[in-house]
Amino acid sequence: MLTIKAWPLLSIFLFSLLVFPGCQDRIFDSPFDPEASETLFEVVNTFLTPAAVPLGLAWDGNTLWNADGYTDILYSLNRLNGALVRSIASPQALLSGVTFDGQDLWICSEAGATIFKVGILTGGIQKRLDLQKGAFSALVYGSGGSLWIADSLSNKILQVDSLTGEILSTFANPGKRVDGMAFDGGALWLSDSTTLTIYQVSLQGGVLKTFLSPGQAPRGLAFDGFDLWNADGNQKIYQLRLNN
Repeated sequence: MLTIKAWPLLSIFLFSLLVFPGCQDRIFDSPFDPEASETLFEVVNTFLTPAAVPLGLAWDGNTLWNADGYTDILYSLNRLNGALVRSIASPQALLSGVTFDGQDLWICSEAGATIFKVGILTGGIQKRLDLQKGAFSALVYGSGGSLWIADSLSNKILQVDSLTGEILSTFANPGKRVDGMAFDGGALWLSDSTTLTIYQVSLQGGVLKTFLSPGQAPRGLAFDGFDLWNADGNQKIYQLRLNN
């Protein structure tokens, strides 16, 4: 039974739930948007990442690469349990994004407009593209040798020729910012930690699907040919099986 002294505390607690719902943690890792009419995906695996500030995510055909925005280290992780396979130091400070082009890794930073291609074994610089203006929060390698890059300054997605650095096309980000990007062979996936939303968009920027993220700060995204992977600010990586 509640005592008289306990009632004021209970009232404050209930008031905070009503007035400040956005400040409360989710009770569980939500596998769907409760306001949506259908379940868009299921969480089939979850593990912890060693990254202190997990940002970009990439799939190299064997392991997942997670970029750590705090240590500027790229971690190669076992896809089954998150065990560390190896790590390489990034030559770029304030690391934000990573992607795999079939042979090597590309990385970006919000500290500048330079994109680096680095060797997957040593991290040595193979190529650099200077785009002159921008602050790049995420990138992904697509078909035809294109890099798709999220610019947080303009809140646009840039399609860039990976050989020349030429900007081929742009479109507006449907959300407030892009924290992660993935390419599924036909469309792009974008994560937005400010709205807890993951978008699937066409290569022209049209929104195809949206759903709430499983965690509370969705960042890096990767696609392994079957499933979508999402690195979250809670230091978890989620394997998401989409319901087509």
